[in-house]
Amino acid sequence: MQPSNFQEFVSRRRYLIPLALVGSLLVATAGILSIVAYQHQMSLPVYLQSFSTPQISVEELASGKLKSVVLIDVRSPEEYAEDRIANSELVPLPEIEGEFGIQKVKNIVERYEKKYEAQPTVVLYCTSGMRSIKANRYLSDRGYQVITLTGGITAWRKQFTRSQDLQVLLAK
Repeated sequence: MQPSNFQEFVSRRRYLIPLALVGSLLVATAGILSIVAYQHQMSLPVYLQSFSTPQISVEELASGKLKSVVLIDVRSPEEYAEDRIANSELVPLPEIEGEFGIQKVKNIVERYEKKYEAQPTVVLYCTSGMRSIKANRYLSDRGYQVITLTGGITAWRKQFTRSQDLQVLLAK
């Protein structure tokens, strides 16, 4: 029985080394992704979700690529009072998660449609993208066509001052 136990051990060992290598690669990949997510100020799940979230860059938004735009800030009321992009509307992420905000977004879109007789593109933003990506998921799961401003207001402020906001957005 000794030889068969040895042969069984050797045959199992043949699978253990590749399995250990694959496991090590998975752990290393998860570690690298976590570091990249941290650099983008996002949790790993939100960072991974960002790959499938429709987004628009500051340059694209400022270029007039979209003609009818409603900007929605999903940050807190305190952050909104401190700084916001032009005539954006405030609908904090906790309200969107609690469904009350979804009705607010619906009302904002309907008001825009009535005033301009056009269906707007809803552009969500926050500080760097994490909350707007979460809000994007909630709203798109309920049938809204929304996109997220890549990098949020932080990326916007790197290119435009508060006094330039309306000028840039209305120039389209």
